[in-house]
Amino acid sequence: MTAHALMFVDKPTFYRFIQTADEQHRYEYVRGWIMQQQAGGTRKHTQIATRFAAVLVQALDPNVWIVTGPDRAADMGDTVRYADAMVERADTATGDSLRTEHPTLVLEVLSPSSEERDLSIKPAEYMRLESLDTYIVASQDEVLCYIWQRQTDGTFSHKPQMLKGRDQVIQVPALGVAIPLAEVYRGID
Repeated sequence: MTAHALMFVDKPTFYRFIQTADEQHRYEYVRGWIMQQQAGGTRKHTQIATRFAAVLVQALDPNVWIVTGPDRAADMGDTVRYADAMVERADTATGDSLRTEHPTLVLEVLSPSSEERDLSIKPAEYMRLESLDTYIVASQDEVLCYIWQRQTDGTFSHKPQMLKGRDQVIQVPALGVAIPLAEVYRGID
């Protein structure tokens, strides 16, 4: 399923809209347009996203870091996206906030309908955020992750690092964590 533009609005109107929108659909804000996205995901998609989040929750100090799921928005100015999981500093927002402008890590799990956006459009959007250190895109069809990480000079490489296989581990030095793909993909064919 592809994204459909519903209406052109300002961002405050978008945030009011999503608070009352039906739960059958997912919406994002792209340069003034409310975009309807596919809601839901396959069992594998959900398992992979949940496992990433679980590994991060277990590894991170909850007084310093917060791990959120697909209901929390990443606000990049002219674009608002809902990633499968994010990590942000605990002190960057209040508990009733709908969004963050300061994610440190963003995770997307590939779906046939989102592959092009996740691998070619969203990296540039997320990388505009000064707080972002790591953007991970995980395949649900094979044990494969694409990783963009901020380099020591403050930039991101144009091409992601690709880690393939259950023996691989994603190192996230900014968070002081290692994410073993064997744990993320455990029991997933």
